[in-house]
Amino acid sequence: MSEQNRIEIELSQVIARYGVPSILLADDSLTQQFVIKAVLQNVGLGVDCVDDGKKALSQIKHKHYDIVLMDIQMPILDGISATQQIRQFSSFDVLPIIALTGDTELNALSSDKTALFNAFLQKPVDSHLLIDTIISFWVPQQDASSIHHQQTALASDNKHLVNSIAQLALHPSFDLSGGVYEWVGDAAYLRVLSAFLRVYKPYVSSLDLAGYQGLSQVELHRFFHKLNSAAANIGAIDLMNAIEQFQQNSDASIHQVNNELRRVIDMLMPLDSINKK
Repeated sequence: MSEQNRIEIELSQVIARYGVPSILLADDSLTQQFVIKAVLQNVGLGVDCVDDGKKALSQIKHKHYDIVLMDIQMPILDGISATQQIRQFSSFDVLPIIALTGDTELNALSSDKTALFNAFLQKPVDSHLLIDTIISFWVPQQDASSIHHQQTALASDNKHLVNSIAQLALHPSFDLSGGVYEWVGDAAYLRVLSAFLRVYKPYVSSLDLAGYQGLSQVELHRFFHKLNSAAANIGAIDLMNAIEQFQQNSDASIHQVNNELRRVIDMLMPLDSINKK
């Protein structure tokens, strides 16, 4: 039995016994929202999405949630500050909050801040680990009286679409094995690609050293952290490598990031055209 089949069977048993958990995702990355939502929908789970901590706080005050997925870095109100406020009226045991974070962000957190969260998932989020974590923290309500399990796996019978994605999977700059694509299928993966294009295509002409001299190191780190997560979601491994080199030596390799981003955009444009037909 494959790992994916094991998780799907285990999740279906949990849902059959306890019902479907209400999940909130707070993340300002559009591509990350698309990926997590598609993964959860593919196994019969729904999720509400917001893009900053202030909106997450408002949602939790007005609607019951069983699990919250909280990005650490967000505008307006970051994930740590939002969780600190949530913990004033919802305890660790009552509302599990799972932090979505980069490895460097996690290492920088103090013990009092890590104690706010029930668990941590490193971005880009591993699909298997995400579902396993949700299962482990799904605390059923005592009055759960109905079961709503709906399989919403997304598939496509468009042979041209499948062949195009298959060609992308064979390209040495991409690796689609064991990641988001295997979980969400052709149509949903194509929407993830479209989201990537909408967010990052405007940067391709201005991503040079001169264009970023006005940004602080924190702002640069945040931008490339999100770009790296988005690249991992679509399997753009050469772009991820270029970003890693830039983070190690920002002056020397920012043009390489620009070149790789441009190449990824050019490769994805035909697939985006198919998605709009």
